[in-house]
Amino acid sequence: MLSTSGSTSIARPAAEVFAFIADVRNDPRWHTDVLAAKLLEGTAIDRHSIFEIETKPVMGVSGGTVAVSQYAPPSRIVFDVRMGKLQPTTTFTVVPDATGCRVTRRIDMEPQGLMRAMAPFMGGMMRRRNDAFLANLRRLLEDKPERSL
Repeated sequence: MLSTSGSTSIARPAAEVFAFIADVRNDPRWHTDVLAAKLLEGTAIDRHSIFEIETKPVMGVSGGTVAVSQYAPPSRIVFDVRMGKLQPTTTFTVVPDATGCRVTRRIDMEPQGLMRAMAPFMGGMMRRRNDAFLANLRRLLEDKPERSL
């Protein structure tokens, strides 16, 4: 099992940050691997929401789905991501703090096939990329006026 976790403080209200993260359609604005995302059914985000995503992680463009498996606003959401053999679970927790909120993004993944042999080398890369995604999220949310989210 590969796991990594990172946290950052964001100077915005926890409920607002949670709502932004819960809507995967916002991912292309901060997650550099996600090119596009759309909600497959309905308009409200909840435990049964499924998003279709287009990604460009390292090589080539691929697609997949992101399903909300746990939904506890405004503090916790869990996404089950399916992109071929990559099937990470991404958990966000959002906790109010003195400046706004603290966001933690945890990724758990069981490598399959050839990826299993590369697992010892992937941990550091996953950690660095996770930290970069969180930094992008913080910059975006702190630089935007409230009405533009």
